[in-house]
Amino acid sequence: MRSDRLFRRGYLSAIFYPPVCPMCGGHVGDIADRTEVICSACLDALPRTEQAVLPENSTEMTLWGECHSPAAARRIMHLERAAAFLFYEKDHPLQRVIHKMKYADLPEIAWQLARLAAREFAYADFFEDIDVIIPVPLHPNRLHSRGYNQSEYIARGLSDVTGIPVDTTHLLRCKDTPKQAQIKASGAMTSVPELRKANVADAFEVVRPEQLYHKHILLVDDLITTGETVRACLKAMKRFRGAEFTVFALCKAR
Repeated sequence: MRSDRLFRRGYLSAIFYPPVCPMCGGHVGDIADRTEVICSACLDALPRTEQAVLPENSTEMTLWGECHSPAAARRIMHLERAAAFLFYEKDHPLQRVIHKMKYADLPEIAWQLARLAAREFAYADFFEDIDVIIPVPLHPNRLHSRGYNQSEYIARGLSDVTGIPVDTTHLLRCKDTPKQAQIKASGAMTSVPELRKANVADAFEVVRPEQLYHKHILLVDDLITTGETVRACLKAMKRFRGAEFTVFALCKAR
C-alpha cells in the first residue's frame, strides 16, 4: 500500500511540482526520495511528549477514565501502557499538518511521523513484546469517501521500523458515527466527554477473536483528546481473551 502510493504520488508528482513542507511551507530537499514530506527543521521542532519513558503520563491517565490508577487499568481494561508521540495544540503549526494528514489526501505525513516515532520510542523499549499492531478502524463509508485510514498509515509506519505485523481484519467499525471533533455540548446537563462516549458506544466489533487470544496488541490512533474512541475499541477487544493492550497515539491534545 504505502510504497506504491508514495512512488506514484510522491516521486512522480515531485518532478512537476516542487515538494513543499506542510508545516512551514519551505522546500523539502530534492526529488531523490519523496517518502519524506516534512522538512528536517520542522521534524526537529515537533512538540514531543517524551511519554515513552514516562509511566502514568497524561495519555495513560486520560485513557484510564474511571479506573483512576494503572493497577485498575490493567485489571479492568487490560491496558499495560500508553503514550503519544506529539502534543497537539490549537493554532500550533502541527494542527495544520494533522489536518492535512487527515483531510487533504496527505497520509504520507502519518507514515513519516510514525517512522520517526518508532525510532525514538524504540530506545525506551516501548514496543517490547508486542505481537500485532491494530489501527483504529474507519467505517467503510468514511473510508470510501476519504480514500484511506490515516491510523493505518501510522500503524504501517511503525511496522516498517519495528517489524511488527499490522492487522486490519479483526477490529471493525460497525457504526458510521459523527466525527468526535464535531461533538459539542448542547446544554448544561451533558458534557462533551459524555456525548463523545455515547457517540462511539458499541461502534466497534471484533471478528474471529480466537485468533488473537493471549496476544499483546498495540492499538494505534492518530489523535487522543477525551480518549473515548480508544476506550470503545478496548472494550470491544475484551473478546480477545487473555490479550493485553498497549496504546500508541501520534498526538495527544493538551
